[in-house]
Amino acid sequence: MTTSVEKRSSTIADVLSLVCMASAVLVMLSSVWDYGLTYDEEPHIRLGERVLRFYASGLESSGTLNRTAYGAGFDAVAALLRRVSPWDEFDTNHIACVFVAQLGLWGTWKLGRLLGGAWAGLFALCFTLLTPVYYGHQFNNPKDIPFAVGYVWGLYFIARLWLRLSHPEQCSVRFRSWIALSVVLALGMSVRLGGAVLICYLLLGVVLHLLETWRLRGWSAAWAAKGLLARVLVTSILAWALMALAWPRALFQPVAGPAAALQSVTRFTHYDSPTWLAGAKISSNHVPWDYLPRYFAAQLPELSSVCFVLGLGVLAVWTWRSFRLGRPLPGAHWIVVVAVLLPPAYAALRGSTLYNGLRHFLFLIPPLSAVAGVTLALGLSRAWRWRQAAGLALALPVAALALDLVLSMRRLHPHQHVYFNRTSGGVAAAVGRYETEYYGSVYRELLGALGERVWREQRQRYLEAPIRVSGCGSKLFFTKNLPLNFEYRSMRQSHRADYFASYVRDECLRHHQRRELVESVERDGATLAVARDMKRKQPRAR
Repeated sequence: MTTSVEKRSSTIADVLSLVCMASAVLVMLSSVWDYGLTYDEEPHIRLGERVLRFYASGLESSGTLNRTAYGAGFDAVAALLRRVSPWDEFDTNHIACVFVAQLGLWGTWKLGRLLGGAWAGLFALCFTLLTPVYYGHQFNNPKDIPFAVGYVWGLYFIARLWLRLSHPEQCSVRFRSWIALSVVLALGMSVRLGGAVLICYLLLGVVLHLLETWRLRGWSAAWAAKGLLARVLVTSILAWALMALAWPRALFQPVAGPAAALQSVTRFTHYDSPTWLAGAKISSNHVPWDYLPRYFAAQLPELSSVCFVLGLGVLAVWTWRSFRLGRPLPGAHWIVVVAVLLPPAYAALRGSTLYNGLRHFLFLIPPLSAVAGVTLALGLSRAWRWRQAAGLALALPVAALALDLVLSMRRLHPHQHVYFNRTSGGVAAAVGRYETEYYGSVYRELLGALGERVWREQRQRYLEAPIRVSGCGSKLFFTKNLPLNFEYRSMRQSHRADYFASYVRDECLRHHQRRELVESVERDGATLAVARDMKRKQPRAR
């Protein structure tokens, strides 16, 4: 029976969680303008517009819309928001990304709380917020963050379904719970078809529940619960139908379209995007099996990794003891663990195309944080019950590590996505060895600083004629970020430009190294981007 002390402790944890979420909203909304646009944004903006035109035209599809490998669940909503927004299309998308990201933080808290109580929910939320590579993507990633949000909410409802089925005397599974599950499954799949794996987790959970029922209450009880499979089938069909509303390709080809899209994104060989791994530049179509494990080890905060690994051990012991004593198994916890481990294992076994480090697997961070949060809450609780001094001895280094992460994220702002942990040597050691600034968002800061410098030092020249700037990356990076009276020149015309801007992707920093360095973007000793004066040579070192 829950004591008053436990209730008070849970209330404190819930209040702290609400404070954290409210603080995250304020901080993220106040800093959203610092984040630049990225490679993925323009294609997704255009996709959202095409989907709206598709419905406005009376469902007249176009060839490009039918060939897209991604859904427009987020993109279509953002397109609607742009109809009433006072900001331009990219800033509006960033605002939409931030609000969607809050749903993901809320879902992570709910999942952690469901699995381990109020303190586990708080720690799960903090683990997610203090994962810099995830935090930085919440502002300008219209694909991976919305998918992560759908993924964690899908896992929450699946885990809640398991717990309700396992304790029917405490709560029942209502009709609206199945409807809600259909909606969150559809939301995940409406961004990336890989969200269909949530249906597999749902089916796995129901099958495990039937086996568990057979083990504890006999075959007749398991046979009586077989109707769950029919409910899962209906829920999955409804989710698929809702998903198709945001993905006309699935609307016209309910099976063949998504199957072709899944094949395309898991083995994306249309072009080769060379990627870095431990100092070696390799083909994105032929990455080694340990590509993702190495990136997770290097970019996750050490505390997250340690707590997750310890959580696996604790869960294994819990499962073994429950099996021996004839008690219910922690099936909900195992479903979440499988949801973290299965996708990277599948990618490694299938030989999937991988690049940009963890970007396409950011959806694993919320459930991983939930498992880590449960582990930390359990460890602190056990230590505190044993001796309060032991609880404090464990809590103090955890608080110190959290503070260190906050300071690291502040130093990296607004480029938290380039974070590498201390064990790996930090971002300075990662540049030129791993994927760091691959997304192009750094150009907002670099080109803004270049414009201020030219205005400050060459005001007359600035006013008399356009300043020509060339550089690496998308033309959009320049046309959207260059100040007034600056003009973009292509890479082929860089010898005619006044300045050349480049970032670390594709070894762009090596271009025109003999020209004078006039601006740079640096974080934690790492150079992420530079601007060079094409009219002046670099002074020789004495």
